[in-house]
Amino acid sequence: MSLGAKDFGNPSLFASFHLKSMVFVFFIFSMILASTAFAGPDNKDTRTVDAQGFSTISGGNDVIARDGAISDALRKAVEQAVGTMVSSETMVENYQVLSDSVYTNTQGYVKSYTVIGESKTPGLYQVNVRAVVAIGTIKNDLDALGLLHVKAEKPRVLFMIAEQNIGDKFYTFWWWGRSEFKGETVDMSAAETSLKELFLSKGFNVVDISGSMDTLDISNAFRVADLTNDGARQIGRKVNAEVVIKGKALAKEGARTPGSQVAAYIADITAQAIRVDTGEVLGSTRGHGVARNISEVTGGTEALSRASAELGDKLIEQIVAKWTKGNQVTIRISGITDYKKVADIKNALKKQVRGVTAVYQRRFEGGLAVFELDTKTSAQTIADEMASISGLSLRVTNTTQNTIDAVLE
Repeated sequence: MSLGAKDFGNPSLFASFHLKSMVFVFFIFSMILASTAFAGPDNKDTRTVDAQGFSTISGGNDVIARDGAISDALRKAVEQAVGTMVSSETMVENYQVLSDSVYTNTQGYVKSYTVIGESKTPGLYQVNVRAVVAIGTIKNDLDALGLLHVKAEKPRVLFMIAEQNIGDKFYTFWWWGRSEFKGETVDMSAAETSLKELFLSKGFNVVDISGSMDTLDISNAFRVADLTNDGARQIGRKVNAEVVIKGKALAKEGARTPGSQVAAYIADITAQAIRVDTGEVLGSTRGHGVARNISEVTGGTEALSRASAELGDKLIEQIVAKWTKGNQVTIRISGITDYKKVADIKNALKKQVRGVTAVYQRRFEGGLAVFELDTKTSAQTIADEMASISGLSLRVTNTTQNTIDAVLE
């Protein structure tokens, strides 16, 4: 529909045209918004990074200098992405490895980029880019280089996997103690062995209990396959573990082809990763494995190993994600008789302790107040500073990597 000059004198006709125009404009605007919303949101596999690059201008050739500045900016974008997955110390210590294997591969990691600004000064060209970086690809390559785990500060891991392989009547597990279990010798399980090998290959510190079984005192209440989280933590403390991975693994025979000596064997494993000092569940998953073999023992062991490998990869990813998301410290302060002191302590932690970004009061009862802190520093650093908080007398009685116990005097 089009309007001529005479039609502007017709109010109803003009109003109808105006309404349709507004609807059309709104429709176009909505489509633009929708396309913008889906143009480039970050997800678990990509991240949008802004970076700045420089290049010297040689022989007055701005084109070559601009290309060099873009390459420099894209390299820095990749470096920023790496920095979200490994510690700064690791980046410094392994700079040559990262430089040769990761930083130079901008073409493989940068999915797309846009130049959002550029300028030129005598002898220097500067470019600002907004790059979409393939985080998933970088993560896989860092993992292959054995660097991904370093961001997780190499926690000491204790494995407690109860296993029932084919031919076993019961679940067997090492924390039963020095004696035999139901007439069967307690050996290291196939699942636990496979998990240890996987975690060691990723650079984790694995607790070896083989040399301490004679001295390790385990309560009778904890000599069970279905061990509670608290029981696992208590045993973990005895061997100075920071993470306990507890679970159960079961192998059984599947369908057998008639007339064939080869049978299928199926294994399933479930496990949780628990932080020893706080009880936080860092990961929980399951794994499934299938093997075919003439021997039922070998087939069951192979199936358990494959199930453990599947579970281990997922569990490592969860542990690293939780362990690296930021430091959280739990502070338990006893001896508080007045709620006003709780508020004073909360304000003091927020304002007088460096590196604390947030303080959450979790509970206050029986003279005990519990706080959780989001912090950029360690629990040890916070404990050191708590002693100098003005207006309060706090005596630190115990610290771990993520907890502090103190008394208000």
